[in-house]
Amino acid sequence: MKFFILTIIIVGVVFAGYVDLIHAATLPDYVIPCKRNDPNIEKCIVNAVNHIKPHLKNGIKDLNVPAMEPLSLGTLNILESGSSGINVKAIDLNIYGASNFEIRKFKISDDGLRYDFELNLPHLEGEGHYDISGKILTLPIKGRGPFTGNFDNFYAFVKLIVEKTVIDGEEYLRVKDLQVKVRTGKGNINLQNLFNGDKTLGDVVNDTINQNFELFTNELIGPIERALDKKFLAIARKIMENFTYNELFPTN
Repeated sequence: MKFFILTIIIVGVVFAGYVDLIHAATLPDYVIPCKRNDPNIEKCIVNAVNHIKPHLKNGIKDLNVPAMEPLSLGTLNILESGSSGINVKAIDLNIYGASNFEIRKFKISDDGLRYDFELNLPHLEGEGHYDISGKILTLPIKGRGPFTGNFDNFYAFVKLIVEKTVIDGEEYLRVKDLQVKVRTGKGNINLQNLFNGDKTLGDVVNDTINQNFELFTNELIGPIERALDKKFLAIARKIMENFTYNELFPTN
């Protein structure tokens, strides 16, 4: 679940970064320009982002976008004392398949100050280590060790709102608000070394998680969304502060 939402952050950075580069004097070969007054600008931007996709595998330095294959996420506190009292930490995370995202819908409104998009990731594979304690449903769970996961057909609905601000007499765009809502799909997780390697108890926990996969992942969504909203705000603001409003949207 954590893998998927971080992928959405990276894709959001691509959108924000693309807007930054779209009107630059010299465009990289992988950036397809879209004219400000293009009546089909939404379609143009979607096509342009799809054109960039092959470059996401190894990262795009110009957009401050890190490599997505694998997408290395480090150590993350996924959930601390959730509603069921469960604590989950993911360690040394790597995710594969993130660069194969699909843009299902994209809309610009409010004179170019609001962006809404819907993303689908057909298939993700993850690996790393975990530290977990608490209860899943009514089943006590405790352990730490390696894990693997497969995740299919996840969706994210993202709303990005920007505003104009004046710095040293120049107008800039800054991110005012970001909201991410996630709809889970299918998947399975395998936590190894649960209960100090007790295979019988470990199999019971893994089976319980996978038989209730949507319920388990929904337990984690809220805290993750709130934490990563803030992180993406910081990333997008850093990108946008490098370009004035006139550079992003020239009048001619």
